Amino acid sequence: MAHNKLGIRKALTLSFAQTCISLCLSVATIIILSRLLTPAEVGVYSVAVGFVALMHMLRDFGVSEFVVQDPLLGNDLIRTAFTMNLIIAWCLAAILFGSSELIGEFFRDPGVARVTRVMSLVFVLLPFGTTHMALMKRSFRFDTMLKIRLGETAVRGGATIALAYAGFTYMSMAWGSVAGMGALILGCEIWGREYRVRGVGFRHWRRILHFGWNRTIADVVMQMGTQSANIIVGKMFGMPAAGFYSRGYGIVNLFVTNVVGAVGNVSFPAYAREHRETKMAPELFLKSVVYLTGISWPFFAFCALMAFPIIRVAFGNQWDAAVPLMRWLCGAAMVGVLTFQCNGFFTAVGRYRDVTKVELQYQLARIGISILAAFYSLEAVAASQVLGYVIAAVLYYWKVVQYESVRLRNVIFALLPSAMVTLTSCVVPLAVLGLWPESLANHYLAAFVVASAGGGLGWLLGIALTKHPLLIEIQRGLSSIFRRAGGAPEIS
Repeated sequence: MAHNKLGIRKALTLSFAQTCISLCLSVATIIILSRLLTPAEVGVYSVAVGFVALMHMLRDFGVSEFVVQDPLLGNDLIRTAFTMNLIIAWCLAAILFGSSELIGEFFRDPGVARVTRVMSLVFVLLPFGTTHMALMKRSFRFDTMLKIRLGETAVRGGATIALAYAGFTYMSMAWGSVAGMGALILGCEIWGREYRVRGVGFRHWRRILHFGWNRTIADVVMQMGTQSANIIVGKMFGMPAAGFYSRGYGIVNLFVTNVVGAVGNVSFPAYAREHRETKMAPELFLKSVVYLTGISWPFFAFCALMAFPIIRVAFGNQWDAAVPLMRWLCGAAMVGVLTFQCNGFFTAVGRYRDVTKVELQYQLARIGISILAAFYSLEAVAASQVLGYVIAAVLYYWKVVQYESVRLRNVIFALLPSAMVTLTSCVVPLAVLGLWPESLANHYLAAFVVASAGGGLGWLLGIALTKHPLLIEIQRGLSSIFRRAGGAPEIS
């Protein structure tokens, strides 16, 4: 058990190292692109990617998750998983390429069709990297994955910026995605060669089909719900509005993709391993939610309060219309943090049918709410996402609390320190808003710096006062730094 815990901590450290570097690269890319591209150009890409994301869920068919969680994985199963992934991905690439004109006509924008055609190339390349990555994740080879993912992020960002500067407009992001996928495959061949799949096969196709069918329904519906707002906004309000919505969601999405994704990269295989070996996955789930809320809630609360200076600093004054959207989407993300680990947890413990049922109910409700909100205003669409995540939290935790160790009372009690840390983190940002309101218009950079410094100190103070579980991790990190520097003794 001690060995497992050490493995999880090291994996999280590596995953967060990748996250921090990737986040810096991604933020830099977005900041530069926001000054090279117009809202309409960003909107074209965002709408096209909404359709491509739906296809991605069909492409994987749950194969990667099957490889990670299956207790009896062997070479025949690996070959079957790779073969099914290859066939499905190439068929979807052909469908996406062939239907690109219809998609463009639906949005009355030929740019959407052009982006869709280029993005179909990603599907051709994907199978040669996904099985590698799934096997590395199952084996907790996050050190190798770190190098591969950083290479992918750097190549994708560099190619996108270079092409945008060269005048490729929205196509720069599409070709940047293709370049990034090529870099990932090359990285797998260089650093993950031992996980290379040798040969094809169909011996265990029924097992994978049974698992994949349930996971694919859940994943497709989940992506439909996630991308529905972009698609609805693009259709009903036009490409500039879709661009504003995309930028309003940009910081939230970066955090969810990188920070929450870093936790998810480790937690899913960890849940599966704990379930196979100790049956302690529910306890690990609750611990991960506590850690995640301790980081995410203060961050999203800060971003909601400081939305104006963040948008101005990151993207420039042409994106001011994204400010109210960002505030609502940060509020939605604060609720969503409670659910982000649920999908992986139930899948890891073999309850993937429950995931399918919940995602069907929640995402269909979310799509319906978004459509109704679109008849009112663009801001209403952003606000409706809060209600969507409330529905998801109710549905998922109705099933979570069936485990004795994660009863509702235990969950509420465990989350109280995270709530208190969020409050202490918001004291200075609220003071900036209340006592220095003119700073947001005239001195937004200074307001952002003051609020950031105060928010960070408030977060640390809250962690210490509440003795949040993150305090132990901070102490361990400081102890490790001091030991390597040859200074202080280890902090106990």
